[in-house]
Amino acid sequence: MSGDLKKSAVNHQLAARLRREVQGEVLFDLPTRGRYSTDASIYQVMPVGVVVPKTDLDARIAIDIARDLKIPILPRGAGTSQCGQTVGEALVI
Repeated sequence: MSGDLKKSAVNHQLAARLRREVQGEVLFDLPTRGRYSTDASIYQVMPVGVVVPKTDLDARIAIDIARDLKIPILPRGAGTSQCGQTVGEALVI
């Protein structure tokens, strides 16, 4: 399996598991990912997906699932960084 196909399959598995196990929002659509691909800096990096946890447990579950699948995570607050710290090819929580 090529690198892109393998990455796509893992991302699909990530989205499916998150939707099953997390109560909060699980967003993998292109417009949402596009919104989270920038902050107040000049950088633009498309994330794998976005989880908006409803509870602390949601955040822990999302982190555990990402770790199991070897997907990096990126904690995000208001997205006001001016140096690109809140963007990356990762699961944004």
